[in-house]
Amino acid sequence: MTDLFTLLEQQFPTASVPRGDYQLGPGAFPEWDSLGHFNFLLLVEQAFSVRFESDELASMKRLEDIRDALLRRGVTL
Repeated sequence: MTDLFTLLEQQFPTASVPRGDYQLGPGAFPEWDSLGHFNFLLLVEQAFSVRFESDELASMKRLEDIRDALLRRGVTL
């Protein structure tokens, strides 16, 4: 089963991702910059077969925000 931390590790393979910390967001490690964040959100959409609205994308700053948006769509995490 795919989870957000596995996707982070996939998107940022050289980063040390602390699992379970939903407060993580861009800047948590050097690789996670604004472009990396956008690409991560695209990966999340693809992995969970969802599409986020542009206003949602702009408000998703932390893993917690992404998790909440997925849960609102009925995605089981």
